[in-house]
Order: sequence, then C-alpha cells, then structure tokens
Amino acid sequence: MSEMTGRHFMDRKMLVTAAAAGLVATAFTGVADRLLDRLVSDEQKRRDRMVRKGTAHEMAGPYFAEKMTGRELDEKGKKRAKTTFSIAYSLVWGAAYGIIRKKYPQLSRYVGLPFAVPFFFACDGLLAPLLGVSPILKKVPWQPSAKEMANHMAWTATAEMVHRAVAR
Repeated sequence: MSEMTGRHFMDRKMLVTAAAAGLVATAFTGVADRLLDRLVSDEQKRRDRMVRKGTAHEMAGPYFAEKMTGRELDEKGKKRAKTTFSIAYSLVWGAAYGIIRKKYPQLSRYVGLPFAVPFFFACDGLLAPLLGVSPILKKVPWQPSAKEMANHMAWTATAEMVHRAVAR
C-alpha cells in the first residue's frame, strides 16, 4: 500500500471513528443530562426559564430551522429540527474533537477534560450567544450552567473512550 493510500485510509478511519464517537457521546449525554437535571433545584430551573426557553442545545435546532425556512415550526417540525441538530452537532464536534486530539494528544488526557471545559465555553459561552440561541452565561443561573458543563465533560469523556476503544 502506498504512503498516500495508507494515509488516506487512516484519515478516513479517524473521521469515521470521530463521527461514531460524537454520536455515541451525544447519546450518552442525553442520559447524563436527565440524571444531572435532578441536581438542579426547582428555583434555579424557574430562574433559568425566565432568561431562556431551554438550553442552547434544545433551542438551536428549531431556531436554525425557522431561520432557514422563514416560517414558524409546529411541534413535529421542532422535534425533527432538534433531532437533526443533535446529529449534526454530534458529527461536527465529533470530527473536531478527533482532529484536535490527534494534533494535540495532551487534550485526550484525563478522558478529555482539558478539551471539555473550553468546549463548554466555546459552545454555551460564545457560539450560542453570538448566534442568538441563548443568552450570555452571566445571565444563566449557575446550576443549569454547571449541569451543561458537566454534560460537555460527559460528552468528551465518552468520545474519548470511543477513540481509545477503537485504537485498541
């Protein structure tokens, strides 16, 4: 096998692994989110709903779908948009994590924790407010923000475990 063909195969394998890691991590994070939600007090949930209708992840799919179609979605459309966004998010961030962990292997230490915290701040602290999906973190009550950070940690740890399992 030539060097170019071998490298192409490895890049393809890495991207397939990264996509799978993103999808598995997102599925696991759904479970983690439901468990972590029990730790957020009713008062913090009430305060959170005063500043936003849902988390950035809950709001992004319908928000982008409505912007793209120019019309308001019904409940079925919102559910479909959430699922589509979740899959796209999984694939994009799975690929991003795979590429970044290959270039900077130290980010994969401690089951990806060095990636997870900046990942949270990039998504919930920067991208979501810039895109109009969620308010700035300063406006979101601390317990929901802590839960979302824990979700990003769970996502990254799961993605990292998939990468490690495939590497074995």
